[in-house]
Amino acid sequence: MIRAFLVIASALALLLGSATAASAADGPPFCKGVKKPCVVGGDAGTTWVNTSASSKAQAKTLAARVLKNAQATYRRYHAPEWVDIWVIKKGACWRRYGNVPSNASRACTYKHVERKLS
Repeated sequence: MIRAFLVIASALALLLGSATAASAADGPPFCKGVKKPCVVGGDAGTTWVNTSASSKAQAKTLAARVLKNAQATYRRYHAPEWVDIWVIKKGACWRRYGNVPSNASRACTYKHVERKLS
């Protein structure tokens, strides 16, 4: 009986500990609610977010969502001061510019938003 209690208590402690660590490791929720590929990088001063879209209307919606998430992150953590959002065309443009903080070409960019949050 005591052995069963110890096993159950140990399992619960392990589960609760890993759930807390996983939620703390998520980081700022810039891409929360975005169902497209989303890459975040940068530092506390300036953060860049790259995401992909297949149309201008979808790009406008994604940029608004990511900006809303960035403003919520700033209210919570007081960082970053600047956010740089790039909505890039799917396909070859995303493969070329999706994972890097460089400026995508105008032909590959649907929407670019740069805002000071502070």
